[in-house]
Amino acid sequence: MSGKSKKNKKTIGLKEVILVTLFSVLTFVVSMITAIPFAGSVMLQLYVGYALMAIISGPIYVLMISKSSKTGTQLLFMGIKALYFFLMGQVVTGVIFAVTACICEALCVNGGYHKAVPAGAAYALHTTIYGLGSFFPVILLGDTYAQSLIDKGYAEETVNTMVSTYRNPVIVVTVILMLIVTSVIGMVIGSKLMKKQFAPAGIAEEV
Repeated sequence: MSGKSKKNKKTIGLKEVILVTLFSVLTFVVSMITAIPFAGSVMLQLYVGYALMAIISGPIYVLMISKSSKTGTQLLFMGIKALYFFLMGQVVTGVIFAVTACICEALCVNGGYHKAVPAGAAYALHTTIYGLGSFFPVILLGDTYAQSLIDKGYAEETVNTMVSTYRNPVIVVTVILMLIVTSVIGMVIGSKLMKKQFAPAGIAEEV
């Protein structure tokens, strides 16, 4: 991604809404696919599954903002995921995602979509919050959330293991750091693909 200073203050239209929705859903699918091989281990899912998600989704994100670098892109990109959690009844996580969508958009206004640092920071924040999505109910709702899982049929031993894992500050911090680093890696890979593959092939314009 280059540091071009051009600015685009236009808001997204129907074409961009469709594109961003597709890219958002695609990154959501990537997160599910990368989680499946590690479903039997919470730790592997946290550190390996999420790492793969951040790296693989990096080029998708770079391609998305090259196709839609208009106001509202970040709001929609993260907002779709917020809507999903609201529909699933996970209100706390949905609210956090909605707030994050606003922060990501704020980072990219006034030409930020065309600058590596704010665009990259928005991606890292998006990926980190998405990766921590499972933590929020456990941390904020505590025993109430744990009991609700048990009431839904989850084994008490499994719930206790999950709670102790998600409440471990060392795990929380290391997952955050890992997601930031892998997000940067994903963005770098995406930027290189943009310069060497996407842009030359006419798939997208380098931003």
